[in-house]
Amino acid sequence: MGPRAFLPLPLGWATASVVGVLALSAGFLAAQATVSAGPLPLYEVKTIYIAPSSDDLARLLKSRLEKWGTVNVTAQLEEADAILTCETESRIVPAKAVVRVIDAQVRLVDRHTHKLIWSTKKSTNWDNRLADDIVDQLKKDRERSFSNY
Repeated sequence: MGPRAFLPLPLGWATASVVGVLALSAGFLAAQATVSAGPLPLYEVKTIYIAPSSDDLARLLKSRLEKWGTVNVTAQLEEADAILTCETESRIVPAKAVVRVIDAQVRLVDRHTHKLIWSTKKSTNWDNRLADDIVDQLKKDRERSFSNY
């Protein structure tokens, strides 16, 4: 007997349909896992979009983040891994001299899942110090998240 050439078995409609359904199911499940995944870990955030704010804190945070250089700040939401939002409130505290205290709530959320990645609350009586404190906290927490990985 001579050598036989390998001939694939003919696929019937039923077999082809099952293979097609399995391929589509696998793709759907992979897409669903991507959509339902949690937020990026803090150490994986490379580009941040800072949501517009009516006060100077967003501008100061942008300046501090650009100076830090570990993450990029973008003006285009579509280019960002995460969105940074700032909420501030001023209050007057009676003391020997009247002091204005600024309370800030800063959140970093995953651009795709909108789930919280990181947040902090800080208070101070000086805008520049507040931005420094927030970025310092972000640096520490980012390093901690990288170490925990």
